[in-house]
Amino acid sequence: MEEILSERKKKILSEAEEMGAQQVLVTFPENIFYFTGFWGGGYCLISPDQCRLFIGALETFRALDHSLNTKVISAPVGTDALSLIKDFVEKGAKILTDEIKFSSKNIIEKKMKVSLTVSTTPFYKLRRKKDDIEIKAIEKASKKMDLLYEETLKVIKDGVSERKIASIVIGKAVEIGLDLPMFNSGFEPLIIASGPNSAYPHAPITERKMRRGDVITADYFFRYQGYISDITRTFVLGKAAEQVKEVYQIVKLAQEECIKQVRENAITGDLDNISRKIIRQSRFSDYFTHGTGHGVGLEVHEPPTLTIGQTDKLIHGDVVTVEPGVYLPSKFGVRIEDTVLVGEKAKILTKFNKELIEI
Repeated sequence: MEEILSERKKKILSEAEEMGAQQVLVTFPENIFYFTGFWGGGYCLISPDQCRLFIGALETFRALDHSLNTKVISAPVGTDALSLIKDFVEKGAKILTDEIKFSSKNIIEKKMKVSLTVSTTPFYKLRRKKDDIEIKAIEKASKKMDLLYEETLKVIKDGVSERKIASIVIGKAVEIGLDLPMFNSGFEPLIIASGPNSAYPHAPITERKMRRGDVITADYFFRYQGYISDITRTFVLGKAAEQVKEVYQIVKLAQEECIKQVRENAITGDLDNISRKIIRQSRFSDYFTHGTGHGVGLEVHEPPTLTIGQTDKLIHGDVVTVEPGVYLPSKFGVRIEDTVLVGEKAKILTKFNKELIEI
């Protein structure tokens, strides 16, 4: 693992050099983890001679235990860790950083006499191509996610609330070794949406109780060793109405046909068009209201994006979701989502049954 982290640092320094920078200042928790093995708040300064992690006293010992090939520099209580960086940059240095507030950028540049180039692009460029360790983590996460749906089918019953089911699923996720998303994510780790709530693509969890005939969307993403798997299945409590069956089969076909074309060099906008075209040919063409998919890794949503007009080409080692959906306002919604590894052809990592299950 130390060799992998060292190689990642060399690559980001090479990207920085192409942009005219000599050092790299890392602020995203995901990126700090990617280069050091430590997940938490702080600042990581990558220089040709050394990788340094500037951390508050609260996290010092955890950073020492979890980081690799990294010098940990602890800020005393009441001291901003960022202020310690000035001793490790040269006057006039150009530094690439993944994110910094505009006000902080001006202060840093003036106080440290440096120039900051702010861009997330080179960081996502490196993170897109997953190595064997990352792939194994996402595969393991995906297998565990499949287990969550077995638990879900056991607890969906007439009169049980969305919130109750969510609490059971989260508890099971922790029990089987999955981790909750870290604080940098703005998304809930799961959606349990029943009846008309399933018509909201990002439905909040409510106190609504399940009823016979409900369509139930269960969308989960959790982490394993830092890496995310993302999966959605849609069920029916009781017997599915004919319109529900119709919509389900259209969405399932749209998802399956798109996955068949997921491979390296496929154009992301073309992949979106495959699923979108199938739905457009149905009478539900107006109700597919989001992109077909997105990249997955240390974040649940990261490049590339599979949606209208995108021209990115998939690369060997990308991990993406394929998740078309149809949402009929005030009625119900259907979404089917898998996490897929990109190679010469697609490898579906999430394998739970995609036939319409009537509970």
